[in-house]
Amino acid sequence: MKRLFLLSLLLWLPSFGEVKLVTYNIRQDTRSDRGVRDWSSRAPGLLDYLKTGGFSIIGLQEAHHHQVEFIEKGLAGFGRIGVGRSDGKTRGEYSPILFDSRKWRADPEDQGTFWLSPTPEVPGSTGWGNKVTRICTWGRLLDGEGQGIYVFNTHWDHESQPSREKAAVLILKRIRERKQSDDPVVLMGDFNATTENPAIKALLEPGLVVHPEARPKKVTYNFWKQELKDGLAIDHHFISPNLRKGACLEVQQDGDPVHSDHHPVVLVLPNKG
Repeated sequence: MKRLFLLSLLLWLPSFGEVKLVTYNIRQDTRSDRGVRDWSSRAPGLLDYLKTGGFSIIGLQEAHHHQVEFIEKGLAGFGRIGVGRSDGKTRGEYSPILFDSRKWRADPEDQGTFWLSPTPEVPGSTGWGNKVTRICTWGRLLDGEGQGIYVFNTHWDHESQPSREKAAVLILKRIRERKQSDDPVVLMGDFNATTENPAIKALLEPGLVVHPEARPKKVTYNFWKQELKDGLAIDHHFISPNLRKGACLEVQQDGDPVHSDHHPVVLVLPNKG
């Protein structure tokens, strides 16, 4: 019986082929970035990377409303889940989930954004030592056969370790509480923490999600440099244990000059066939 249950979990993958996902902190549009780092300069190349990468699920971080709109317009046929973190509408950074509507549809009753705070349903809320508002956007995506996968996309705090640790606890709680408990999970984002950080260790300890190890390990915060350097990432994908077999994880270069101060991280889940 246990073997049959595990087999059923493995059969969720869409019949049209492999699933390719990317998590990418695209760097907010800020006046301090000039020249090739200015959003207007790097936006076309960044969009081209997303368009040509073969991704059917994309998680972004640090994206302001106009950046999200630009990418949505350029990715014809993609839908979106996610809101601005400052007001739960359009203000502040998004952590949106973009998905190819030719391959996925979002469950309208099973999606949303919660705030990484003691009051997770209150837009703009903080409270765990983080001066910056932090969020997690999530949704259940269904393939053409009606098989579902939950995608969580988050951006943890860059300063407060208590905030990161409490964020791990809250996200695990939301994963446990998902309506369709048999559906697998992908948790992606900029965690501002390596796998050696206690917050990531706490996230992985219960076994609800695992890390599909990348070899060789590469640093993802790139200081606007193109080259890939050996080290530990702060941008991650975590997946349900039953998805680990055959999963491929890769930190990528996205161009020269680079289009962000983070490298994108790509996850490939194999065809179920």
